Amino acid sequence: MKKAGLSTRVAMDDIQSSIQNELEDMANARLSKTGPATYNFMCEAFGVNCPPYETGSGSTRTSGEIVGRFSRHSEIDSWLTAIESEFGELATVESIGQSYEGRDMKIIKIGKASPNPKPVIWVEAGIHAREWISPAVAVWTIDKFIRNYGLDDDVTYMLDTFDWFFLPSANPDGYEYTFTNDRLWRKTRSPQRRGCYGVDPNRNFDVDFGGAGTSRDPCADTYPGTQAFSEPETDNIRKSIWSVRDRAVVFLSFHAYSQLMLTPYGYTSSKPSDYPEMLRIADASMSALREVHGNTFRVGTPPDILYAASGGTYDWAKLKAGVKYSYTYELRPAEAAWNQSGFIVGEDQIVPSGEEVWASLVTIAKEVQL
Repeated sequence: MKKAGLSTRVAMDDIQSSIQNELEDMANARLSKTGPATYNFMCEAFGVNCPPYETGSGSTRTSGEIVGRFSRHSEIDSWLTAIESEFGELATVESIGQSYEGRDMKIIKIGKASPNPKPVIWVEAGIHAREWISPAVAVWTIDKFIRNYGLDDDVTYMLDTFDWFFLPSANPDGYEYTFTNDRLWRKTRSPQRRGCYGVDPNRNFDVDFGGAGTSRDPCADTYPGTQAFSEPETDNIRKSIWSVRDRAVVFLSFHAYSQLMLTPYGYTSSKPSDYPEMLRIADASMSALREVHGNTFRVGTPPDILYAASGGTYDWAKLKAGVKYSYTYELRPAEAAWNQSGFIVGEDQIVPSGEEVWASLVTIAKEVQL
């Protein structure tokens, strides 16, 4: 860098210490609120030294326990099952398939029963493993829905009008790997050539496959795989969305970070013929989001405000499945703080992030043309 005449400064002296602090904070926050099985699970999973669990210091597990926290894939699965049991009149859970390593990919369908088919809003989170705030915001949103029907006018309208499909953990193997091995892992965990592992699932859909924003290096973070839908995770998502394509009117993908609302297309500078309508919804929803905590999300296509990327879920939903309104959120933070990674945020950011996203969802539900 010096030889090239460029000035530099170290942004982070030790990223691992930041990761360790995050995990220790998460484990310690659970000390007085969990039973022994969950307590031991968390301590062992995070690789931190916790004091011996004292009988009577915890409580039994409830269906609300993981809300507002970063949780393991198995915890999210168990929570979804508990939600279905407690709120069966509004929610049903099913597995859309298994990951490469055999983990269930569960979706929860939320909506008030109706004699006639309702339009569908399909929401995916966590397709990039290290973006922990994305599944956490999805969980917060699910909880907001199921606990406020009949009590909150917006919730009641949204569940009376739409069926909401949530996949809160879209990359189970990669997500689990971020807890056990590499906090900043992005891809799936399928074996590839040259001893490399994983495919970028958000480059694995058949929209200009292998084009802009991908790498042929199987060890690269943006490796798209050998062919479209080579990963069981992406194939499961494709089949699930395809099964409701006649009813699906909105597709949303939760990512992090940068505080953006991305509109199609991601793979090209060209825009859909109905782009003015898509932009109207995006602008309105981000205006509502800004009113909650004052955060601004930029709106635009990836080539215009970020970078071109082919093979993405929301392009596929728009172009192939025919979902009219298709967007990607890049959640908090707007940028990485000094001496910190933007992917590593405190659990105290989950609720406010959920609150601002919620405002945008209310606007989308009320503004889309059915």
